[in-house]
Amino acid sequence: MTEKSLYERLGGIYNIAAVVDHFGDALVKDPIVGENTNNAYMKDWYENHSWRGAGFKVLTTLWVCEKAGGPYRYISTEPNRDSLDLEPTHYDMKLTEEEFDAAGKLLAETLDHFEVPNREKNEVLDAFMDHKEEVISGTIK
Repeated sequence: MTEKSLYERLGGIYNIAAVVDHFGDALVKDPIVGENTNNAYMKDWYENHSWRGAGFKVLTTLWVCEKAGGPYRYISTEPNRDSLDLEPTHYDMKLTEEEFDAAGKLLAETLDHFEVPNREKNEVLDAFMDHKEEVISGTIK
């Protein structure tokens, strides 16, 4: 008997999309990575590009689905960069370790909100953490 993929254990695309939607909304409200951030890139994004929030949620949903072994594939906004590598889309954001960790905390809280079982929660958080260096690469010296 083959074990179900993380994608299947999370309940598929609709459940993943609900988690990503909640997570995205939580990011906006957070004092470290949200609308009142000190990060100049993120501040500009919230002030001038926040209309892209819906796209962020779609792309993040696809990224999680692929990362979790689902049938959907993430397509990067960076031409010819269709991989799960997050550096191309995050490098210029100059995200710090503190900002990454704040987002991780929000993700954990979101997973708790949806009562995701510990095993699946830990797998999602591990997948998130696996990409930390890519996401904060713009500030690593």
